[in-house]
Formats: sequence, C-alpha cells, structure tokens
Amino acid sequence: MTRFDPKAIVVAMLLALALNVIGGMLLLALFSSGLDEGMSSDQAGAAVQAILQDTGFLLASLICSAVTTAIGGHVAARLARAYPYFNALAVGLLCLALGLLLSTDAPWWVTLIDDLAAVPAALLGAHLARQRNQ
Repeated sequence: MTRFDPKAIVVAMLLALALNVIGGMLLLALFSSGLDEGMSSDQAGAAVQAILQDTGFLLASLICSAVTTAIGGHVAARLARAYPYFNALAVGLLCLALGLLLSTDAPWWVTLIDDLAAVPAALLGAHLARQRNQ
C-alpha cells in the first residue's frame, strides 16, 4: 500500500490553487480603492504596482496563502484517510514548488516567509483534520 493518494493530493492542490486565486483577486479588489475608471493604462499600472508593494496587502496575501495551503492539507488528509500527514506533506511540498516556480516581484521577505510557511501550514491542516476524525 502506498502512503500517498494521488487523487487526494490532486484534488487538494486544485482546491488550494483555486482558493488562492480567488483570495488574491478579493485582496486586490479590497486594496484597489485608489483605482479610477478614468485612469490611463500607465496610471493604472503604476497604481497596481503600488498596491502589490503595500505592506498591508503583502501581509494579507501571506495569510491568504497560508490559509489556502492549510485548507489543501486538510482536504488531502480527509480524502486520503490513511497516512494523512504524508498526503498533506505532498500538498505542502507542491505548494512550495509552485511558489518557487511562479515567484513574483514580491520583496524577498515575503517570498521567504511564504516558502517557509507552505509545509507547516499544510501539516497544520492535516493535524486539524486528524483531530476532527478522533
């Protein structure tokens, strides 16, 4: 018997990615109060770049990323049933790999915290799933 359930891992990853995209769009909408319809594309681009460098936006983005990774670990652990921590670990490592591959122009400290939080967040999700099952 293998310790990893590919179906659980794929479903959890797709859910985590979808939630992360939705969360990012909601955060961008929340922090984009300075954007106006009458702006030129250059002005709008500069405003979006300012939002993406805002400390509040970056911290909220880190929290969103950690929460969606924890949800992914939770779902992987619940779907796999056997070896919940191994499946959540796979989700955390995949989130880490995607974070490294799809790195943005975020400050170094954001990237570092996001990368360091991926595996523990997924394992926290598995731990919460395991506590719920007991």
